[in-house]
Amino acid sequence: MSVVLDRGAGETPGTPPRPVPRLYPPSVTPPSEPLRLPRFILQFVRNPLLSVPEPVYHEAIVAHATARNRVAWIADPALIKDVLLDRRELFPKTPLEKRVLGPLLGNGILTSEGADWRWQRQAVAPLFRHAELLRYVPAMSRAAEAMLEEWSEVGTPAPRAIDRDMTRLTFRVITDTLMPGGEAHVGAAIERASGDYLGPISWAFAYGILRLPVWTPHPGRRRMRRAERLLRTSVGALIAERRRSPAGHDDLFTRLSAARHPETGAPISDELLLDTLLTFLMAGHETTAKTLTWTLYLLSQSRHWSERLRREIGEVAGKAPIGPEHIDRLQLTQQVVKESMRLYPPAPFLTRYAARDVMLGGRLLTAGTLINIPIFALHRHRRLWDDPDRFDPDRFAPPHEARIARTQFMPFGAGPRICVGAAFAQIEATALLATLIRGASFALAGAHVPVPVARVTLGPAGGMPMRVAVRANPSG
Repeated sequence: MSVVLDRGAGETPGTPPRPVPRLYPPSVTPPSEPLRLPRFILQFVRNPLLSVPEPVYHEAIVAHATARNRVAWIADPALIKDVLLDRRELFPKTPLEKRVLGPLLGNGILTSEGADWRWQRQAVAPLFRHAELLRYVPAMSRAAEAMLEEWSEVGTPAPRAIDRDMTRLTFRVITDTLMPGGEAHVGAAIERASGDYLGPISWAFAYGILRLPVWTPHPGRRRMRRAERLLRTSVGALIAERRRSPAGHDDLFTRLSAARHPETGAPISDELLLDTLLTFLMAGHETTAKTLTWTLYLLSQSRHWSERLRREIGEVAGKAPIGPEHIDRLQLTQQVVKESMRLYPPAPFLTRYAARDVMLGGRLLTAGTLINIPIFALHRHRRLWDDPDRFDPDRFAPPHEARIARTQFMPFGAGPRICVGAAFAQIEATALLATLIRGASFALAGAHVPVPVARVTLGPAGGMPMRVAVRANPSG
């Protein structure tokens, strides 16, 4: 492991800089060129990241055509802006996403288009203003403190499955803030069903790429269908309960229930309400859980950054619970979260398709070409980032971050369809990480190598087993 000399925050000027190890966390080895279809499908099912050819990591656009499929990988900020913003009408969302995710998420905000999408977006947007979100910070801190207490009571005789703990933690935050009551109705169902749903999902996408009939059996298909039924039934029960006993909260359910269609004036149907709530309950916690999992891993491998964060948290908040007044001052903590999302973007792919023949990046893309924006590769692009595989949160220090193009770093997408919960996720990750890293130390268990694998979100293959040592009286 190579080292770089660096003077940490808080060190006295004039003292010799300490050597800081350069951390190159696990990645994947891409194929040297676009794969032929049989090999492509095999690698895609194993891990979609393995289907992205190496030239995508240093070229602006890489196009590949076979007798059955045409795909173009786009990894250039200007071209991505063209696709997602400037000429977005020529590059609509692909039917592939609706085909695979539609049976679970229906016509919710992630999978809908046109007026249905605009209606849902307008209804929930006020909940996600910065000032509104800061009022949730105490609930976020309490959830993280409860996790620390749980770890303390259990002790450290065996490694923790940190990826599962972070999923439980972020789901608790969603149901304590945006969707009160959700944990009682949906928590157990999500814990039981999410693995059954996400495990085989690459098969479903691969069959869609091959344009096989929707009913074609694939490994895990029955488990996916069973998980979809369980999740939709559970959220349906939550809606029925809220209809019977209104909670009086200004939350996601209340905002959506009060919304009216901008053209017809009709209220939202229970079916669409179910679609939207399920989308937020699933996507709203899963992406932040993956971000925290990867961030805790990176900090476990970097004593330098763990120490810097603990110093910052002590200077900003002392031993007090992390509150709304602390979030914007936790600059280094936010830098670490952003660098974690650069190396391990929670949603590693975006897709669109060419609605008609179109020129893009000097290439003619024929109608129907799949446009793949491989965010994982974009965030490690050789021409866009200095030493792109290295963990270096200083990339996001204010003077440096100002030079990063909006469509160069895009863990939440970009353009009109950027994730409506992006600010919520960033505030949540900052509050939870600050509480956890102040309250505990983390070490990877054994010789496990957490290779990134894409299953809609980006998780570690084999999970993230870690040993947790809770610190005595870190707050309060």
